Amino acid sequence: MGKRLLLLNLTRLGDMLQSQPLIEDLSDSGHNVSLLCLENFAPALSLMRRVKKSYALPGAKLLADADSRWTDAVAGLLELAREIRENIRPDVVVNLTPTLPARLLAKLLAPTPSDILGFGLDAEGFGVNGGVWSSFLSGASARRVNTPFNIVDMFRRMGKALCTPETVGRAGVFVLEKPSGPALAAALELLRQPENGAGGAAREPRGYVGFQLGASEARRQWPVEYFVALGERLWEKARFCPILLGAKTEAKLAEDYGARTASLHVNAVGKTDLPELAALLSKCRLLVTNDTGTMHLAAGLGVHCLAFFLATAQPWDTGPYLTDCCCLEPALPCHPCAYNHVCANNNACLRRIRPETVGDMLLGYLESGRWPVPGLELRTQARVWLTGLTESGFAVLRCLSGHDDEDRSRWLAQQRHVWRHILDDLDGGGIAGDEGQELLPALSSAFRDEVVPALTQAADMLAVLSEQGRIADKSSLAGQLFLRNCDRLQRVLDACPPLCSLSHFWRELVQDRGGDLVETVRLTDLLAKHLARWAEVQQ
Repeated sequence: MGKRLLLLNLTRLGDMLQSQPLIEDLSDSGHNVSLLCLENFAPALSLMRRVKKSYALPGAKLLADADSRWTDAVAGLLELAREIRENIRPDVVVNLTPTLPARLLAKLLAPTPSDILGFGLDAEGFGVNGGVWSSFLSGASARRVNTPFNIVDMFRRMGKALCTPETVGRAGVFVLEKPSGPALAAALELLRQPENGAGGAAREPRGYVGFQLGASEARRQWPVEYFVALGERLWEKARFCPILLGAKTEAKLAEDYGARTASLHVNAVGKTDLPELAALLSKCRLLVTNDTGTMHLAAGLGVHCLAFFLATAQPWDTGPYLTDCCCLEPALPCHPCAYNHVCANNNACLRRIRPETVGDMLLGYLESGRWPVPGLELRTQARVWLTGLTESGFAVLRCLSGHDDEDRSRWLAQQRHVWRHILDDLDGGGIAGDEGQELLPALSSAFRDEVVPALTQAADMLAVLSEQGRIADKSSLAGQLFLRNCDRLQRVLDACPPLCSLSHFWRELVQDRGGDLVETVRLTDLLAKHLARWAEVQQ
C-alpha cells in the first residue's frame, strides 16, 4: 500500500527542479508525494508534475521575524507545520536538504524521527542520515574533485528504499510541465518587442537562442562582452536572435549587453516570473548559460544547452540531466576551485574560453542538430563534455576534447565505479546494469603515489577495526582501542585530499551507526574489502 510522503527541498531552484525524477520514481512506486519548497520558488510549482499538495516556506519572513520578533517567527513556523501535518498527514518525510534548519523542520513534520528518510535528527537532536547515499551526499561536495555523481542520481538513490526495483533501475524521468495559457502569452508578447541594433531591424529572426547572463556568483559568470560577441555572430551568420534571461537582480548585466551590442536581441531579464521564463525557454532552439537554475529548467523542458562551468562549478555533479548537452570547463589545472578559495590568478578561468570558439560549436549545432568535433583552439581552451545516460540510468559525461586522460578525469571515473559498488553494497543490494563491468582507468604514477599509500593504510585499518568491533562489547580495552582507531583512520583520510569524500563518508557512517555496534562492524567490514580491492588495482 502506498504511503503519504512529504518531500523537503529547501535550497536552490535548480535543486528543487531536479527532485522531479525522484518524485516520478516515488509516484510510480505507488506513493502520494507532496512538496515543501522555499516561498521564492513557489511559482515553479506549477511546472512540477505529480505533486499531490505543495507548501511554500516563507524563509525571508521567518529570518526577518527572528531578528526582531523571534516569538512571531516561532509561532509562524509552528502554525505552518501544524497545517502541513493536518492536511498531508505524512507517513514519511523525505528531506533532501542537509542544513540544520531543514533537519529541525523535518523532525517537526515527521511522525517520529525514524520516519525521516534523508537528512534528519535523532530523538536527542543529533544529526543522522537516513541511508548511505545520504551520508555520501552530505560530504561529497566538500572538495570538488570528489563528486562523481549528478545530484539527480544522488536524490534518486536517497529515495531508493521507498521505490520499486523497476523504478530504481531505470533512467530518471526529468520532464516538467509545458507552460501554456497566460505564461505563454506573456512570452510571445516579449518576443514581439526586440531591441533593434543596426543590422537587425529589417530582418525576421530565423529562431531564438536563450542567453542566461548571470550566475549565483560573479566569479561563475562568463563575461558579458563574450556573450555580446557570441550573440552578434549568431545573428550575423545564422540570424538567430538572443533572448536575454535572468532575474531582476541581473538587470545590470542586460543593460551592459544592450550598451555593447549592435545586433537584434530580446531583453527579458527581470520581466518574467518562473512560468513565463519556462515559456520563453520553450521558444528557444538552444540555451547558452552559466551553471544556473535556468539551465535545469531548460533541461526539464527538453531544451538543450551549451553551459559554462567556471570557478567552483563542474558538470559532474551539477550538469544538466538531459542527454546531448554541451558542457565547457576551462582547461586549467586549478579548475574547479574550492568554495572558500581566493583566486591568486585574477579569475583567469572566466576569460579562458573565447566566444569565437564557442561560436563555432554553436553554429555547427544549430545547422546540423549535432555537436561538432571541437577544433584545436577550443580543445586548448576548454574541457568539452557531452551529457548522456548509462544503461542503468546514471548521468554520465563523454569527453569530446581529449581531457578524459587527465588524472582528475580518471580519478572521477574511478570514484564513480568504486562508490557505486561501496554504496549499493552497504545499502544491501547489488549493482544492476552497465556500471558493474566498468574498467578502472589508470592513474599517473605521481597521483598513485599520493593516493595508494593512504588507501592501503585505510583498508588495513578498517580490517583491524572490524576485528576490534566484534569484541568491543566484551572488553573495555577493545572498545577504547576501537574508538581510538576510528579517530586514527579519520586523520589518515583527512590528510589525503583526493580521499576527501571517503573521509566525510567515514565520519558520517560512524556518527550515524555508532549506537549499533553490530551494524557498524558489518559496514566497516564491507568498506575494508572494497578499499583493499581499490588499492590493489592501482598496483
